[in-house]
Amino acid sequence: MKTIVHQLKQFTAIALSLLFVSTALFADGEISEIYLSGNTNTAAGSFVVTGTDDVYHFMGEEYTVYNVYYDNPSHNMKIAVLDNENCNSFIAYTGSYWFKYNCTKEGFGVRKVMFSNPAVMDNFDAQEFHDQTILVRNRKIEKDQAIGLIAAYLPKLQG
Repeated sequence: MKTIVHQLKQFTAIALSLLFVSTALFADGEISEIYLSGNTNTAAGSFVVTGTDDVYHFMGEEYTVYNVYYDNPSHNMKIAVLDNENCNSFIAYTGSYWFKYNCTKEGFGVRKVMFSNPAVMDNFDAQEFHDQTILVRNRKIEKDQAIGLIAAYLPKLQG
């Protein structure tokens, strides 16, 4: 009985998230398909990732952009993805922060960070940043898995 109640709660949370996201997308005039969804196990709640037609330019490269919407909209962000032969490069960003994720010989994780001002930096946990330098020990990671990991783990950085 507890399992059924737990599953019903999870289904309800995801359904409400989808309702919120679809309402937000229609309000913006954008209609995007859901790319993936999941849960953060943080105050950010569940998330939904949608594709966009936006392009992010960084270091002469063009990145494909995905929107990430959380139950708690203060965590909403974008993830820019650069597909290349060795490993995808990812940039998770808002107007306040910028986190770069990519692969090294040790694995996939967060590598660089920039904040819009020093006060924003105080909202992030340095130990959690260190812990997330290796999210997966694989040298190569699929784009879907990487986007899901970033969407699920980045809210844990916020203290």
